[in-house]
Amino acid sequence: MFKKIVWLGFFTKWKNAKDVEKYISDLVEWGANEFFTWYNPPYWYEKFGFEVSPNGRFAEHEQITDFESLKLIVEEVHKHNLEIFVNLNAWYYTEITMPYIKQMVEEFIWIWVDGIICGNIGILEYLKSINYSGKINISTIMALYNKQAIRFFLENYKINKVILSREITLREIENIVTTFPETKFEVFGEGDFCRYNNWLCFAEHKYWSRDICTVVVNDLIFKKKFKADFKKIVLDNTLTELDKIWMFDDKFEDIFDKILDILTKIELQMEDKTFLEEELFKIYNISKNRVDLFFDAMQWLNSEKNKKILAYFKGLNYILKNYKIKDWQDKVDLLELREELEKSIKTWMEYFFSKIKTISWEPKLKALETQLFYAKWDNLNLYSYLFFSKFPNIETVKFPTRGRNYNEKIKVIEDTINSKEVKNEYIDRSISLERAHYDLTYLFWDKLWFRKMLMEKI
Repeated sequence: MFKKIVWLGFFTKWKNAKDVEKYISDLVEWGANEFFTWYNPPYWYEKFGFEVSPNGRFAEHEQITDFESLKLIVEEVHKHNLEIFVNLNAWYYTEITMPYIKQMVEEFIWIWVDGIICGNIGILEYLKSINYSGKINISTIMALYNKQAIRFFLENYKINKVILSREITLREIENIVTTFPETKFEVFGEGDFCRYNNWLCFAEHKYWSRDICTVVVNDLIFKKKFKADFKKIVLDNTLTELDKIWMFDDKFEDIFDKILDILTKIELQMEDKTFLEEELFKIYNISKNRVDLFFDAMQWLNSEKNKKILAYFKGLNYILKNYKIKDWQDKVDLLELREELEKSIKTWMEYFFSKIKTISWEPKLKALETQLFYAKWDNLNLYSYLFFSKFPNIETVKFPTRGRNYNEKIKVIEDTINSKEVKNEYIDRSISLERAHYDLTYLFWDKLWFRKMLMEKI
């Protein structure tokens, strides 16, 4: 089973102070077997504040703010024969700030902090220059996306563990961890909604009800998709200014609206039917592998998401019935997709109406569903763990708990991994494959291996 790593960030003084000894003892009793924290001492925050942090956190309550508290925490963790790491994973360290970083490292060495989580190559170079004897973990902030980058760090520094970026897919994770079987890895089982790694984005998030990233994603639709080769386009002398403007056009077309539009035109005979059917088939041939094509049981029938899926399903039935598909594999793919969508819609209907009969009130049903989703049957975590458990050098899978029943959930995961079986009692239609898959799309952007497996169970 994976290591259970716990973040320590809390006030150690004044009215909100915690009893450090009891707090850490309780965490160990609940299953924690490694710790990490952020550190922002007075000699830093009195000069730079918390907004300019020596790590990736920007609020006082998220880190330890005095040396004596850090020393006490380290001592308490070591009483349980466990390790604690401190993050130095900001993306900016300058000639002005480096003396303070060096002072912190000296303090870490003095009180026997087990290691440092590094998010900056300047920190790595400094630790190398002093022949640092503690353990070094590469932070996700370093934005390691491929084998070449990982090989560079392994060859040039003494690395204890690599924490992969949040945004890479399951396939990429599998490729990386199998390439370096002797290297320990940590992965994220739930990525951020933001599409950019912290190292590649310099905006601060989640401090208000609506941050700059929430406007990017609206259920199924990405409002903008920036072109990765924009510099190449700008510098291309063979293109006119109008060509460049056209290529940078960031308008998007919702395929679900387009499907309904084409079906309406066919029904009303507004345009050439052959041309419209060809356009419709192109949409399905391009979109058939989208990961968001399922009926979402956590939303109601008339939700925006589910209305789009019903429109998609309607168009798919039309194509399979009326359009002569030339390629055999294309037809097989669309038939399989229809079967999957049909089962998704059917099981939702059966589940919804059976529950309504017993509960009799839709808002109450939704409240119960939400309560379950954030409790022990949280399959979002369960099935991700199942995938990661296949690789012995993945030491840790990180999930934000956010009020979920962490201990109950871990028991379910351990039971499933140890028995190598997904028990029927862990498959509730309301939070099963479809909902788990929906949330995981933000991270993985792949059809997940367990999706096909569970189709046989629901």
